[in-house]
Amino acid sequence: MKPVPSSVLIVLLLALCGLCAWQWHRESQLRTLHLAALAEVIQLSTQRDELETRVKAADAEILRLTGALAELRANSVAKPLHEDVVAANTQMRETLGKTSAVITEQNERLAKANTAILQANENLKKVAAERDALAKKVNDVTALYNALAKKGGG
Repeated sequence: MKPVPSSVLIVLLLALCGLCAWQWHRESQLRTLHLAALAEVIQLSTQRDELETRVKAADAEILRLTGALAELRANSVAKPLHEDVVAANTQMRETLGKTSAVITEQNERLAKANTAILQANENLKKVAAERDALAKKVNDVTALYNALAKKGGG
């Protein structure tokens, strides 16, 4: 049997390499498509979950508002009673305005008194500082006198 020529083997080898390269390229494209589809599925799933959460929240809010409306209807106030309350509210506002004016006036008086107290405090600090200075001078003079007394009597 005659051996297969090497050029045929080389051609077959190159053909196999080309086939492998083509398959590899096709598989990488398929993998890219698969990953893109998977990302889209995940995104759609997330959006669906978000929408379901919103729907549940909206349903809960509808139930809450329905209950609040029923409670509001049960607790509604008659018009004459409402007018009486409005009149009482107006009277209370007037009283509150007068009271507020009195409080403002008292606050102004307190502010003036605080200013006077602060001024007196400053004056007191100045007098205390002067007193301390005089006491220091007296102490210095006394120390000199005692020193002189020791020198003269000693």
